Amino acid sequence: MATFEIKTKHTMNVKGEYIDGGLAVQISTMFSNPLDEKEKVHKAFMRIHGLDLKTEGYLNNGYLDYSKI
Repeated sequence: MATFEIKTKHTMNVKGEYIDGGLAVQISTMFSNPLDEKEKVHKAFMRIHGLDLKTEGYLNNGYLDYSKI
């Protein structure tokens, strides 16, 4: 299983809170593209930062970047 770091690319407004680009979480997955597991990414951002990127529509390649660590 590979571990990825997923970061926000841009400044975003999430339910009235502005977050800067570069805010990151780490997840482990069997997929080569961790953004294929949107629910896992969503739960990581909720658990670590308390941000609900799912309802805002930010769980895609346009807003998130990933790298293998």
